[in-house]
Amino acid sequence: MARLRKRRDYTQSDLSSLVGCTQQYISAMETGADTDCSERIALEICRRLDVDLEDLFRDVTAPSLPSNERMERTSTRRSAA
Repeated sequence: MARLRKRRDYTQSDLSSLVGCTQQYISAMETGADTDCSERIALEICRRLDVDLEDLFRDVTAPSLPSNERMERTSTRRSAA
């Protein structure tokens, strides 16, 4: 999630203010210490970071894909739409 947040040039504090939670909560989500997120907060984070829910939690719980695989998946997903 940190990568997604930084891509939008948000600090943890910026994002927490936008979604209505604490900076500590954002930090805990990014480190995987707290993945028990409310639906409202999760959806607001997705909206602010312009990602879908699956991508938000994939970023938190799974290792990153190499950039070429991410690009292929994104292209495939967009082509299917």
